[in-house]
Amino acid sequence: MLNKIIENPYLNLISGLILLITSGYEVSLSFKDPSLGAHHGIFIFSIFQIMKTIPDIMHGLKNIQEADSIVESK
Repeated sequence: MLNKIIENPYLNLISGLILLITSGYEVSLSFKDPSLGAHHGIFIFSIFQIMKTIPDIMHGLKNIQEADSIVESK
């Protein structure tokens, strides 16, 4: 059960987007200060997290489209 929650691509996408938005806000505030902070690493991690979920979501959408075309042909 816990494994299904952890590997859920939609949950991973939402968490990546939340991390991207919150860390992006912090990065935008730190343009005046040239030092690196944890928010920079979280920003990069969130981009990779989002990119990792895209193939899973596209595969699921392809399966839905194939199933829809089978139902329409009957």
